[in-house]
Amino acid sequence: MRAAVSTACLYPKPTEDALYDLCLHGIQDVEVFLNAPSESAAVFAHDMQAVLRHFGVQCHAVHPWTAPNEGFMLFSNYPRRCRDFLEEQKHVFAFMETVGAKYYVLHGAPAGTTKPELYCERFQRLAETAKSFGVIVTQENVNRFESQNLGFLREFCRILGDEAKLTFDVKQAVRSGIDITEAVRQIGKNIVNVHISDHSNLGDCLRIGKGRFAVVPFLQALQEKGFAGSVTLELYREAFGSTSDLAEDYHRIARLITRAESSRTNS
Repeated sequence: MRAAVSTACLYPKPTEDALYDLCLHGIQDVEVFLNAPSESAAVFAHDMQAVLRHFGVQCHAVHPWTAPNEGFMLFSNYPRRCRDFLEEQKHVFAFMETVGAKYYVLHGAPAGTTKPELYCERFQRLAETAKSFGVIVTQENVNRFESQNLGFLREFCRILGDEAKLTFDVKQAVRSGIDITEAVRQIGKNIVNVHISDHSNLGDCLRIGKGRFAVVPFLQALQEKGFAGSVTLELYREAFGSTSDLAEDYHRIARLITRAESSRTNS
């Protein structure tokens, strides 16, 4: 497992500036949130690649700006919109190929708007389109979306089998009322990417160590399911003061990962 930070934390700072800022603060693994279609252009991708190479930083995942449109474009009953969306996302996949990112993060359709069979068929089409770019599409659990429900995620994994890949977001699970321990038990083997934050009665998106989330047992449970990916800090801008806070949490996550891994080795 590796600690990471999402450029989304620094929104609305321009994406390239957010990446540079994280790199300057010693972050070695990032998830890039693309905030506009123009940011998937080839010239932008090469500029981002240059920054990553200069600092020796890994970009493991990309989250595109498309969340508000995914239900309308990819999961509607109008097939032409789906085809258009697949073509548009090739630009994002090409961006990911350039910067070396493996995982694409999808929000999906709003809750109650589609059936699992159609949903999985469209997800699979997107995943097949991504494969030629060396990209793996992941479904994120998101409050107020179909994926907010553990039952839906379980069915998603049943239908797609090993093709079902998940980005598990802790704060979204808290907002949706998902039991995190139970989620890892039931769908943990399909989780390949993690968004982490702390939570308590003070809020559902807090800095690591500012809430009551038992991070080490969570990481141990993931590891037991075969998880070996990035544990990515994703906070809303009001949750922290400066990029130095993100760097501090990044190092805290790295220490918690070490503790989780050593505890399992010694047990």
